[in-house]
Amino acid sequence: MRRRTFLAGSTAAVTAFNLGMPAFASATPADFAGLRAKWAADLTGGTALDPADPDYAAALTRLDNAATTALARLDRTTGRTRVFLDQDLKLDPAIPASYVRLEQLATAWATRGSRYFGDASLLSDVLAGLESMYQLIYKPGTVEFGNWWSWEIGATRPLANTMVLLYAQIPAEARQRYCAAIDHFVPDPYWMFPPERGRIISTGANRVDLCQAVIVRALVTEDEAKLTHARDGLSDTWQYVTSGDGFYRDGSFVQHTYVAYTGTYGHVLLSGIGKLLALLANSPWAITDPKRQILFDSVAKAYLPVVHDLRMMDFVRGRALSRSNASDHNDGYTAAEAILRLAQGVEPALAAKWRAAVAGWLARDTFGNMLSGATIPRVSLVKSLRASGVTPAPEPDGHTLFAGMDRSVHRRNGWAFAISMASRRIAYYESGNGENEQGYHTGSGMTYLYDRDNGQYADAFWPTVDRYRLPGITVDRLPLPPKAGGEWGEARPPSATWVGGSTLDGYAAVGQHLEGPVSPMRARKSWFCFDEYVVALGAGITGSSGHAVETVVENRNLHASGTNALLVDGVATAQALGEGATVAGARWAHLDGVCGYVFPNGSNLKVLREARTGAWRDVNTGGSTTPITRRYLTMWLDHGVDPRNASYGYLVAPGASADRTKQLARSSGLMILRNTADAQAVVHPTLGLAMTNFWKPGSVADVVAETPCSVIQRWKDNQLHLAISDPTQLSASVRLRLVLPGFRLVRADDGVTARRTSRGLEITVDVTGAAGASKAVVLSR
Repeated sequence: MRRRTFLAGSTAAVTAFNLGMPAFASATPADFAGLRAKWAADLTGGTALDPADPDYAAALTRLDNAATTALARLDRTTGRTRVFLDQDLKLDPAIPASYVRLEQLATAWATRGSRYFGDASLLSDVLAGLESMYQLIYKPGTVEFGNWWSWEIGATRPLANTMVLLYAQIPAEARQRYCAAIDHFVPDPYWMFPPERGRIISTGANRVDLCQAVIVRALVTEDEAKLTHARDGLSDTWQYVTSGDGFYRDGSFVQHTYVAYTGTYGHVLLSGIGKLLALLANSPWAITDPKRQILFDSVAKAYLPVVHDLRMMDFVRGRALSRSNASDHNDGYTAAEAILRLAQGVEPALAAKWRAAVAGWLARDTFGNMLSGATIPRVSLVKSLRASGVTPAPEPDGHTLFAGMDRSVHRRNGWAFAISMASRRIAYYESGNGENEQGYHTGSGMTYLYDRDNGQYADAFWPTVDRYRLPGITVDRLPLPPKAGGEWGEARPPSATWVGGSTLDGYAAVGQHLEGPVSPMRARKSWFCFDEYVVALGAGITGSSGHAVETVVENRNLHASGTNALLVDGVATAQALGEGATVAGARWAHLDGVCGYVFPNGSNLKVLREARTGAWRDVNTGGSTTPITRRYLTMWLDHGVDPRNASYGYLVAPGASADRTKQLARSSGLMILRNTADAQAVVHPTLGLAMTNFWKPGSVADVVAETPCSVIQRWKDNQLHLAISDPTQLSASVRLRLVLPGFRLVRADDGVTARRTSRGLEITVDVTGAAGASKAVVLSR
């Protein structure tokens, strides 16, 4: 959880005045006591916990087992140099790990129904552990070493929680000293990193974590100034940004400056703020900043689109996808918990929508169980949801284009198709702390098909998949070393600017000017998203590294024993493990239970069915070395060594039967108008849709683009509707000429002007500040 990018600015301070919140409330000791009791109840389940309920009983057993394990690892020797035998305090990860265990013990002591509830011996061990941690390492004067996060976030939060849980049992003098230790490492939550390394402004999830630690710590010494200052610091995290870390108006969430991170840092932020909003509600420090509505809006704009059937999509999980103990389901559970918690503090109609969405996820989660391994607070939220009788909501249709983080999600009944890209704004991938060191191709147009296979990516996908043949990517087979391009902020994004697209009525034209990571390979890739299928086009594919370049149509995890049949042009192909084939001029392929694939112009298709063995250690230095084997069916197009202006085209029809795939190969209803490095365009006459990505100024059919842009045209209700965008996010305006004589402007978004000419219309779109979003235009004869 390190961060090296320096954020310019002299201060992040936000005054209480400009938040519209009181600078100092007229607080009493009773107010602080009430908040301590509230926070402790949230940690322990409070009076809502029913030890006889099977779900609560299971959570209590897990809590007790953790406490028993922690007690067994206590170092009870005289003059000990560590609190736990397996946590060497000379190593910085041992500091937060030790405090987490002490918090677990304190939670067991304070939780009704735990076998350790009120246990005097355990209490004595925790009090002694807190004092040893202070005397040995965590105190004023100690200089941070190793990872800043261990000292400023990893240790502060569990220490503050423990002090609240054991408030009456810890001597007042000791509480003061332990709080002074937190103050030493976090003198101001608006900043992070120790002074000797150069403090930088804290942002996003890091800001929330730091403010949480200080707010809870302030409850211990009843420090009103610290509490108010930390509360006010939360407001920065829900303001819209136009670059760097934070929420964007289109729902993007970025952390570490260049990484799409809704799925980890994003839900940490949502969870932390949800807890603090609930804690401070109806107190002298209630959060009343009117812009907190941005946070509430983010649930629908930022979070719901990237969760499918309780799976947090991997393309917003950063390096966390390499963690064996944090699958897409785990992060989906955390997001669902955060949304349910936040729902407790919003108006009823909005809360009902959120709860219905989460209920739908729970109903369709066939791979995992949100209550398996759940904490008592999570159990309480889920049981409350189920008791409410809310009707589960289905996954919605539509398209969400996150231009701020180079991500796109297309949804239709039963499936979602997600696209992961990279540009000058967003890095190919993130590695650090030994995590995700081979993720370099995940930003090269990787596509994720989410369907009824609820465990596709959670079932050991990342340690076993061929990481040079990720679905959807166009890739130079040039071997890359681990951490290619650098770690953290050193892993700079590419220089490409044309990445994004346009959306209209739930349809989308998405494109990526691909620059191969640490490679001279270049390509123009487009995806045109319809109701039944997604059209993938590639052009201008050029390499010069002396290695083959491939486009991967599919690489599907068939799990440990899958035998899904593959048909290519109606012929069973690659039936046995280890069997591969090259089918010249293939027109269609069908993978049973998954998808149909159509190649409109015929393609030389390569296929391989194989068992692949890997270990989590291969993708994460902290992972297990235990071998794991999964079966895969891979299909790809080989462009040859150092191709020049190679191209491809195929359709992906999720859930299509073999018969339907064959029909689509005969008549898909689609025409490819252009597939070059200058423009890529398709038309679907039945839907009245035409979509074009203009990589350069040029013309396609009746549209002449004078600037690079993305355009969707749709005929409906005797009118022509257009969506126009600047995916480069660099232009001041987009200029089009429509060769449509006799048309006039009916209505348009702000910044759109149209001038009639003898040959049609000249349209100018002011895209200043649009940040890649589409502008709408409606024309009629």
